[in-house]
Amino acid sequence: MFSQSPRSVSGIAPKAWKLAIPKCLLALVTACLVIAPTPGISQTSDWASVEAAARKEGKVMLYHNLNPAGAERLANEFRKAYPAIKMEMTRLGSAPLIQRFGTEFSSGRHLADVMITFPDQRIFDGMKGGWMAKWTPPELKSFPAAVNHDQQNMLFNIQTAREGIIYNKQRVKPADVPKEWADLFDPKWKGRIGMNPPWRSVSIQGIVAYWDKLGLGDTAAKMKDNNVRFFEGSGGILQAVIRGDVHVAEITDLPVNVALADGAPIGMVYPKSGTTLSLGYMFVAEKAPNPNAGKVLANWLMTEKGQNFLQEFAGLAVTRNGAPPLSHLPTTASLPNTIDGLELLPPAKQKQIVDHWRTTFGIQ
Repeated sequence: MFSQSPRSVSGIAPKAWKLAIPKCLLALVTACLVIAPTPGISQTSDWASVEAAARKEGKVMLYHNLNPAGAERLANEFRKAYPAIKMEMTRLGSAPLIQRFGTEFSSGRHLADVMITFPDQRIFDGMKGGWMAKWTPPELKSFPAAVNHDQQNMLFNIQTAREGIIYNKQRVKPADVPKEWADLFDPKWKGRIGMNPPWRSVSIQGIVAYWDKLGLGDTAAKMKDNNVRFFEGSGGILQAVIRGDVHVAEITDLPVNVALADGAPIGMVYPKSGTTLSLGYMFVAEKAPNPNAGKVLANWLMTEKGQNFLQEFAGLAVTRNGAPPLSHLPTTASLPNTIDGLELLPPAKQKQIVDHWRTTFGIQ
């Protein structure tokens, strides 16, 4: 008799098969390493494609509530960085800006590519309702995790504004400078005090809610008794104070740092009793007519240069890690008793404030 040789597999002897397996695995792994690009290379390539597509789109529309002069200077810097992309802007106060975007979205008129504003509940509802594109800006890695609202990669906090008291140094004696919010209701400022109307700005609604928290009474009636003058936005208030049309005013500090840097004869007070913050958020519209250009603009605003320009020209403290402080105003961290104004503004409170101030001043 003779012994039977072991069975072969696909014509390969068992010993040869055992030797072939590791060689095949090694070849497969090597092929995968060659074919699969590293994440960094892939992301760089993908972003280059976005930039190329943005140049083909050739334009971008920004909806914003930044101060007008600063926004135009900011736009000029973006145009230098991306000359193939024509940048257009629409500016409104935060409340009407949100209303406009929401109305356009509901009617299917998609005009904005990027929006920057101080939010109210409508913005957060809009995030759930399809207003915002979901994406990861390449520059997001250079920001604290908290700027990415709810970690949804849709809504990004890129700057912060604070409420304060502005005054004209040539018209107000040092001893008379208002130190606290209650000082604004002193009869000596009758006809010489200004503010932004609460129905125009979410930020002002927040400070009114804070006045309520401080127990300052019916501040609408007190302002009416003092013949307060309303101005459209912080820029209007700033110019009125510089001209001396009013001597003191409540103001969101958007334009103040730039004005101080330019030598304007103004002073700024943040009361020790505290103040409200307005977190400036940015998003790219989900239905943006120029989605790639929108992403390019938004990401540029998050670069080191973009953040520095935003702070220098728009005058607000930015949120990028390592960003320098404002040149002429204190850091937010150094201000006592700050609170996000939105924490004081549930929708019912927001409506109550707007309705009461409109009624008090006979504005429908």
